Amino acid sequence: MYNYTVTFVYDGDFDLPDEPEIRYRKVPDMVLEKMEHHEFELVDFNLTQNYDDGYAERYIDDPYLHRSVLEIKLDLGREHLQSREAIYNRCLEAMRSGGLTLCRAYENDNPKMGLLQSIICLEAQDNTQPEFQLKNKSHGN
Repeated sequence: MYNYTVTFVYDGDFDLPDEPEIRYRKVPDMVLEKMEHHEFELVDFNLTQNYDDGYAERYIDDPYLHRSVLEIKLDLGREHLQSREAIYNRCLEAMRSGGLTLCRAYENDNPKMGLLQSIICLEAQDNTQPEFQLKNKSHGN
């Protein structure tokens, strides 16, 4: 298995809570709910070692002006790389099982378009700080 960064976009309303503590507590469940309804679109995946941290900003600056960009960093094996659906399902299962941690969530203010755009990053637990561990209590996990 190799560590990949999987990039998703979402074009609906997705406002991050202002308070950092509330943000780190609520954003994972907000993302999970949208992913369960397949509202996030998988647009890219790369080996994390080859991933440029500027990719999120490129999706934000896309002519379609995506409202949210989500990056999920986790291990993917051959069985997960068989299709985009398998990759999506692997990310969704990692979220449901509590295997991901929120490491970054902020809003990009786009004054030209008059809107806020969210950039969110979740990582496998072993790659992040334990105080931001994702717990999906509201989803029975």
